[in-house]
Amino acid sequence: MVVVLAATLLRVAAVEAQRPQQPPITVKEIAVEGTKRVQDAVVLGRVKTTVGAPFNPNLLSEDIRGIFALGFFDDVQMRVEDFEGGVKVTFVVTERPFVRDVDFIGNKKLSTENLQEKINIKLGSVYNPVDVQRAVEKLKEYYEDEGYFEVQLSPDVEKFSDGDVRVTFNIIEGRRMTIDRIVVKGNTGLKESAIKDVLATRERQFFILRGTVQRQRLEDDVERVLQLYNDHGYVQARVESHDITVDREKARVTITFVIVEGPQFRVGDVTISGVTLFPEREITRRIGLKKGDVFSRSKLRESLKAITDLYSTIGHASADVNPKSEQSESAATISLAFEIAEGPEVYIERINISGNVRSQEKILRRELLLHEGELYTLQKRERSRQKLTNLGYFETVNLTTQPGSDKTKIVVNVEVTEKPTGLFSIGGGYSSVDSFIGTIDLAQRNFLGRGWEASIRIRAGANSQQGVISFTEPWLFDRPLSAGFDLFNTRRQYPEYDYDSLGGGLRLSHPFAEYWRWFTGYRVSRDEIASLTESATDALRDESGTRVTSAVNAALARDSRDNVFAPTRGGQTSLSAEFAGLGGDSRFVKTIGSTSYFWPVWFNHVVGARAEAGYGFGWSDEPLPLFERFYLGGPNSVRSFKNRRLSPQDEGGVRVGGTSEVLGNVEYIIPLPFNIRVAGFFDVGNAYGFGTKFDPTDTREAAGAGLRWLSPFGPLRLDYGVNLDRKKGEDFGAFHFSVGSPF
Repeated sequence: MVVVLAATLLRVAAVEAQRPQQPPITVKEIAVEGTKRVQDAVVLGRVKTTVGAPFNPNLLSEDIRGIFALGFFDDVQMRVEDFEGGVKVTFVVTERPFVRDVDFIGNKKLSTENLQEKINIKLGSVYNPVDVQRAVEKLKEYYEDEGYFEVQLSPDVEKFSDGDVRVTFNIIEGRRMTIDRIVVKGNTGLKESAIKDVLATRERQFFILRGTVQRQRLEDDVERVLQLYNDHGYVQARVESHDITVDREKARVTITFVIVEGPQFRVGDVTISGVTLFPEREITRRIGLKKGDVFSRSKLRESLKAITDLYSTIGHASADVNPKSEQSESAATISLAFEIAEGPEVYIERINISGNVRSQEKILRRELLLHEGELYTLQKRERSRQKLTNLGYFETVNLTTQPGSDKTKIVVNVEVTEKPTGLFSIGGGYSSVDSFIGTIDLAQRNFLGRGWEASIRIRAGANSQQGVISFTEPWLFDRPLSAGFDLFNTRRQYPEYDYDSLGGGLRLSHPFAEYWRWFTGYRVSRDEIASLTESATDALRDESGTRVTSAVNAALARDSRDNVFAPTRGGQTSLSAEFAGLGGDSRFVKTIGSTSYFWPVWFNHVVGARAEAGYGFGWSDEPLPLFERFYLGGPNSVRSFKNRRLSPQDEGGVRVGGTSEVLGNVEYIIPLPFNIRVAGFFDVGNAYGFGTKFDPTDTREAAGAGLRWLSPFGPLRLDYGVNLDRKKGEDFGAFHFSVGSPF
């Protein structure tokens, strides 16, 4: 049977082999019809069938689907016709219209630019009705996010003669819904007021205006509520729902948060393992959670950071702290086990600097205390960031790290955002010291991107004229030796006399140790006092005339402020002395000591304080020159007095300055948005000498308030001080407008 079947199959195969084979149909040409804007090459790029290949209906069906998937066509068909011994395949397409214009009609509260950003329909894109409907949904969602729950949107499509379309969104915005009430349900462990305090959504804003509903803000509020509960031991808490109930008649919204709190957990046992480089008590001190405390996720995160920061201070930046927690439902406790892998010392493999478009890289690197190949520590990183910030060249300074090629290496990334460091202005202004003045300023704190400081300043007002040319090289000979010069001419009319000073000076300074710097300099000037009042005393008349002052000075300073423009912590201490008498006519010694400090307190508020004392005397039978004496009052002194108004007076009532001074200032600073801060202050001080006995208990007091704005051109201040111990003939207080920090 098997032999017979095999023979039959062989005969059938022989017969089939003898039959003539039908030649396959060949594709001789492929063409495209119906395109207007879309190039044929774009269509053919989706066609897998090739010229010379056999005609394959299945493959051509895939080609049609591929062309349609381009999204440019409403219809795609195929036509097949005989052509040169084969067939010609033509894809016939019907193009969709293009969007020539997109309009918004009726939007008054939300800008057209913002609406356009929310939709995917752009000019020149292919018109698709589905895209229009999606755009309507996105616009409605955007309006509701902004509190417009009554919004109505209807699209209108207008066809042009060439087939293109204009899409117009007709909008009836309706009223903006404001929040009537925020209701919290399910809370028993935390008060409703505490929950509302963490919400960005408010029933009332600025104590007067009602808040508005924003969906994204509500979603963020859910996370804020959960974080609050987690920080109070409710680790199983959840926000079951947050509903918005709209009262369309009153255009009011009620927001309801439904909370499931769960049990409150406390801290159980706290254990530490893996510590060899520190006493275990040092690690324990960094852990903000003790046995019996209410558990807090924020305190846990802060504890982890404190421990890793501690290891970073000794170069173990790769130390890994793994907290393991174990919940006990019955006891409602969470036991914590801190497993520490101390790791090896970490050295800096590479420092990457980015964002410095104008500034040369070397002026950033020379400020860094971090160097390739050296041990990486947290103190060096933070001090480096502080030094870069205090340059004043950058809007932002960020120092981040990433792992190096192995566990003993780390890569430091320095990312800066440059800000304008130059100033050119011609105009006018007002100063509480000089009244209305005309100004010409040309200054550059980062000249040619080399860190040079150069400036030309001209001031001209009713009572004063000033011209100053200054230049500073902060790194002379590529060493941290700051050198500079000043040329100046100052003329000022005081009520009692006129003062004219023309001269120049040289400056040198060098840092040493941590935060310290020494200064030295020399100045020479021609000083003239003239136009004394008729009531001037003989002692004052003795000061009239012209004299040459040749003086050397030296100073020692320590500056640990985190930001010299708007400090929040750290302080500044200085002691300076000046000796005149190396040539010239003036003979005097003048010393000033000053110290200030800033403390951060709650809610980013800052307390600042300064104490200052000065003393000067003439030698070789010469009195302390009139223009070198101490005067208080003004924006950086006792702010209830105008500039130089607080001074000893002679028998004629003329302010003649003092040979000594004491000054104290205290400020309480509250930060606001947009780099604005408000401050309340108290000032105390006085100047003594020339008939006024030195008595540090005999002081004048002022209290007041002010605004500070950290503008692109530097810190601006507006203060008003009230005279707390006003005497006959004195003003109630004084306004002060100035540039820079008060101390």
